Amino acid sequence: MKVLETDRLVLRTLRANDADAIVTQIGNYNVSKNLARVPYPYTLEDANWFFDWVKSFDNKSLILTITEKQNVDQLIGVISYEYLVEKDDAELGYWLAEPFWRRGFMKESVQAVVNHGFQVSGLNQMVSCYFNDNPNSGRVLHGVGFENTGPCMAFSKAQGIEVPVTNTKLSRARWLLTKKP
Repeated sequence: MKVLETDRLVLRTLRANDADAIVTQIGNYNVSKNLARVPYPYTLEDANWFFDWVKSFDNKSLILTITEKQNVDQLIGVISYEYLVEKDDAELGYWLAEPFWRRGFMKESVQAVVNHGFQVSGLNQMVSCYFNDNPNSGRVLHGVGFENTGPCMAFSKAQGIEVPVTNTKLSRARWLLTKKP
């Protein structure tokens, strides 16, 4: 079981009993509309598909739930990086339940997971993107060292349309220059 700890959070392995919390938290349209792969409404069947999909991840990939230290049984978000062998990079993705926004939890989580990716998994590069109408996500990525690589369009399953996004990347070399504990 993988566990990462930060000052306020415990990032832990998914548990089967997390499915209901995922359905509740990501089932909020304000959360799902900013995620490419997540449908709205979000059902238990979708959560079960997600759990099965995670099993196909490469060993250099990581997926963790975000919980507060005082209540590690209450899932408040999910964060992952999916290693893509053919590109030799890992795609970072994350979401946080709306009641926990604007408290610095996501930046804390992203920093811990990025550090893990470069220190433990030996990644050479991480990539991510954010929806342009979600600039807070961009601030999180830039805050841990990601740089913009350009705009594009991505399909939002929840919105049912193509939306403008900004692609970002963080190389191992840049991470070494900017890394924080």
